[in-house]
Amino acid sequence: MWLLHKALYGLKQALREWYLKIKEKLEELGFKRSGADHRVFTKVSDGKIFIIAVYVDNFLLFSEQITEIEDIKKKLGKIFEMKDLGKARWILQMKVERSDIRLALRTISMSQEQYVEEILERHGMANCNSAKTPMENNIQLPILNEAEIDITEYQRCIGSLMYLMICTQPDIAYSVGVLSRHVSCSGKAHMQVVKQIFRYL
Repeated sequence: MWLLHKALYGLKQALREWYLKIKEKLEELGFKRSGADHRVFTKVSDGKIFIIAVYVDNFLLFSEQITEIEDIKKKLGKIFEMKDLGKARWILQMKVERSDIRLALRTISMSQEQYVEEILERHGMANCNSAKTPMENNIQLPILNEAEIDITEYQRCIGSLMYLMICTQPDIAYSVGVLSRHVSCSGKAHMQVVKQIFRYL
């Protein structure tokens, strides 16, 4: 029997060990893990809040002052081998856009337009006609005892829509929630609603 002293990439424990290492180092730098989302760490200093969002080995840093961001990047660079990609423009298939710096009210917006185009292409809906709503009112979907269509394809569609719903499209949440109840036994009627959501997108 062998005892590992370090986690190896690819083992099921490796991701947990990596997270525990990141958590330990961020806590040493004065950050506290959020109770609502364990991937978010915050630090308050002189009344200013600093936020780090962690996704596997990607860090997204937020602060009111750029000097604070530069300081924490230097500290993290001494702990981990890092590459600074500058201002966030893309993260997890989401495009990040900032309004003009000269505007009085500045905004940051996120979209998944490219991801939408990819899933429409993947599911053969790239050239479909558009729809005004993701689902018709008062639609009654049948509960089936056996599937009428390819379950794997239906599940892929729902998975693609769920990621979109969680990140940037909460307007499709109800429709996707209704359809996800039928992932183990779906039919043509369910697939028609999936296609309507694609047309809406």
